[in-house]
Amino acid sequence: MNSWGVRLSPFARNTVLICSLVVIASGMAWMVLGWQADEQDYTDPLHTLRHRMLVLHGIAAYVMVWMVGRLSNLHQQGNWRAHRNRGNGLLLTAVLALLAISGLCLYYPPHEDWRESISQWHQGLGIALALLLPFHLLAASTLRRLRNHPDNAR
Repeated sequence: MNSWGVRLSPFARNTVLICSLVVIASGMAWMVLGWQADEQDYTDPLHTLRHRMLVLHGIAAYVMVWMVGRLSNLHQQGNWRAHRNRGNGLLLTAVLALLAISGLCLYYPPHEDWRESISQWHQGLGIALALLLPFHLLAASTLRRLRNHPDNAR
């Protein structure tokens, strides 16, 4: 770690990005297939595909929660101490935490009548993640370019 915090290795960065893309793409596919599939017709191939997207989404989300836990120790805490990208990182972490909680509540709903509302919240947060992640990467890249510019050398 330097005074600017901790950057992910290329392997770790690519692993996080691939997992994030799988979680986002499978969640979006599940939503789109929900608009097309008949929920009551279990013989509809779209119903089967939608279920497979949900299973893929759950597995990828589980892996993502594990990776966020691993990132917390070095990447997040290191960059927090270095006062680097705090607002964006805090917002991204909050959205990820809310997604994990709402996903858990979908699997184990506190009350069955709440499932639809929780699902809507979870989908909205998922869309927010799909928008926040590129913003987080762009902000980090911009800060890195500013930091490495010759005029900013110390």
